[in-house]
Amino acid sequence: MDKNPQNAIQRARLSKGLTQEALAERIGYSPDSVRAWENGTRIASLEALDALTVALDASWLSGIYMREQTAALNALLPDFEVGKPLAQAVAGFITAVLDLMDVKADRKLLQMVADGRIDAAEQTDFDCIMDLAEKVNKAYFEVRFAAKEQGR
Repeated sequence: MDKNPQNAIQRARLSKGLTQEALAERIGYSPDSVRAWENGTRIASLEALDALTVALDASWLSGIYMREQTAALNALLPDFEVGKPLAQAVAGFITAVLDLMDVKADRKLLQMVADGRIDAAEQTDFDCIMDLAEKVNKAYFEVRFAAKEQGR
């Protein structure tokens, strides 16, 4: 069994049929750097990720790679779907926003935090609002990357 499962850079490179050396030449980095990013011994810089995104024609690469590499981002960056058609992604986003509006989340949150804390009696409503907000956040990223894919 492979100890180091493929990361986003390796998946994107392999999907384009490139060797590590060929990718390194395209982006102006050493093959050792590409190897290190792929095996997880080094984390690619934002500048390197920008170059990789362009060279591999993968607008999703930075977000997925960072989510894979940074444990702290796992809690913030949702597990969004890459490659959704733009219309489907927008419909999902609008639905998620409307679901959040239907529960009057803005008013409820303001009422909940008026005293500076979430009371035990408010916890269920708060959790529901946070779940809906997570769906909006996920849908945002799906729209964001669907729009980038369409704008090629």
